[in-house]
Amino acid sequence: MAKKPRVNKQQMQEICDLLADGKSLQRILAEHEELPSYRTIMRHIQEDEESWIAYRKARTIQAEKIRDQIIDLVEKPLPDDPKLAMAEVQRRRLEADQKDKYVRQLAPLGLRDKSEDKPSDKVSGTITLAWATDDKTKG
Repeated sequence: MAKKPRVNKQQMQEICDLLADGKSLQRILAEHEELPSYRTIMRHIQEDEESWIAYRKARTIQAEKIRDQIIDLVEKPLPDDPKLAMAEVQRRRLEADQKDKYVRQLAPLGLRDKSEDKPSDKVSGTITLAWATDDKTKG
């Protein structure tokens, strides 16, 4: 007999929609008591291929939303006071760096989440190293 799913499709869709809107899974679960626990959802995603694909897509879209937040953060006007402006620049830099790192973890392959779309940082090829031996040093 097949096991009953821990999370139904409607619940999974609601979770994915909210993730794609930029909310964290913990916040979603705190605001929606009718949803299963964090652990139950994680187990379900691990065990159900369809749910895993939906979750990955939602997280990838969430990464794009965070990229937009970084742009908005950087473009926001600074305070007129030079000291406050410098402090705000440092705070924004810290926030933008943290968000950028998170985005790279969420969607390392970009929006389509396909390895063939990933830009290649390295030129592929072969390098051969050889050491010449000096016969005079032997013996």
